[in-house]
Amino acid sequence: MPIPLIGAAQVSTRDSVDLMMIDGGVLRTRFADRCPALGFYPGLYMRQTADGLVCAGRDALRARSGADCRIKSFKRLAIKK
Repeated sequence: MPIPLIGAAQVSTRDSVDLMMIDGGVLRTRFADRCPALGFYPGLYMRQTADGLVCAGRDALRARSGADCRIKSFKRLAIKK
């Protein structure tokens, strides 16, 4: 997923973060392991990668505490009608 398409992020649980995309979509990012640091230090960082993409199985989100939360998967969320 191209990093510039991410508009904002919100911690949803200790093992996932919701990414709000600039097109209005929402992706749930699941971590390979729980990332309890997100509960103590709200907020996170994403490192710019050489290819400009963030990929499951390769990249991590960094909690403000400095802990890396390795990305396991992405899931597009849909609004139920």
